[in-house]
This record gives sequence, C-alpha cells and structure tokens, in this order.
Amino acid sequence: MEWLNLMGSPSVRLWLAQAMVIFFLVCGTALLVFGISLIVNSAATLRFSAAMNRWVSLRAATRPLEIPHDTRSSVLKYRYVLAAVFVLGGAFTVYGLLMYFNTRAAVILLGLNTINPRAAAWLADSLRWALMFGNALAIVAGVMLAFFPNRVAALEAWGGKWISSRQATRGADAMHLGVESWVALRPRAAGAIIVVMALILISTFGLLLRRLW
Repeated sequence: MEWLNLMGSPSVRLWLAQAMVIFFLVCGTALLVFGISLIVNSAATLRFSAAMNRWVSLRAATRPLEIPHDTRSSVLKYRYVLAAVFVLGGAFTVYGLLMYFNTRAAVILLGLNTINPRAAAWLADSLRWALMFGNALAIVAGVMLAFFPNRVAALEAWGGKWISSRQATRGADAMHLGVESWVALRPRAAGAIIVVMALILISTFGLLLRRLW
C-alpha cells in the first residue's frame, strides 16, 4: 500500500513521465544514428549488427534446474521428526490464529489501513482463515506421514509427476533473423525507413519534453 501511495504522488508521476520521455528520446537518437549508418556505410553497420546478434541459449543455462530430485527416501527416513514438526507447528499456529488474532493489528501490519476499513478487515480475516486452513492441512499431512506412510508415498507419486518446461518451450529461444536478412539485402532502404521512424519518435517525445520541463 505504501507503493500505491508513492505512485499517487504528483512529483513521482512527473519523474516517471520525464524518465520515459528521456528513454524514448535516447532510443530515437540511437535509431537515427543506426539508420544513417546503414545509408552511409552499409557494410560496416551490417558487420556491427552481426557481431551484436549473438545467441545465448537459456536451455543450456537452465538445464541443472530441470533435473528431478527424489527426496522420498529422506522423508521416510525422518518421517517421525517431520510429522512432529508439521503437527506441532500447525497446531500452535491454528491455536494462535484462533485465540490471539487481532484484526486491527493485522490491518496495520499489512499496510491496509489506507483503504476502506471494511475491505481491509475482510482481507485480514480472509488471510487468517486461509492460514488456518493451510495449517490444518499440515496437521493432517503430519498424521498421515507418521501413521500412513504408504498413503503419503502414493499421493506423492501421483502429485509429483515431473513436467519439463524445457520440453514445453522447445524452440522458443531459437533465433529468427528474417528482418536482419531483409535489411542485409536492402540496407539503404531499411536505413531510410529507420530514419523516418526515428525522426517521428524524436519529434513526438521532443514535444512532450517541452511540456514536462
């Protein structure tokens, strides 16, 4: 909520607008220089563009994150300790939320005191009941882990299916150089188009620049 108050400040909104205008003016100037370079010295500009188009594969970088790790043996080895932590921790939390929860204090702690009081109280109470429900599930999980380990193993095998995001996103990071190929075939025409677009961008945000300062 403090972030919303900060964004509502006129000085902050003015600063953001000024930063956006400067950003697009810098981008427009860079486009203008690139377009003129394509017209004046196409070969050198295309060599520079080719050097900048380096492909960095996220699939290779994220490969270790996609390797499944089976922790069932460790869980079963220390299942009584984990069960005690789940049951005692869940029971303590549920007891505290039932007996000592203060809606007003929760509203202040979460920074909800800047909105409608009824809505703030409703959000705080909703969070309370969600936490109580989650900790009640933790108690059930602890009891099952202690006395019904086979049921827990079956549930874990059913819910712990490995879904590879690498397989789902295969080909998403492939380079597509169709535009670059067209620019390489017609560098001066592409440079002229880029110059026109850059001039439109610079003139548009240049007019805004005068209004904001």
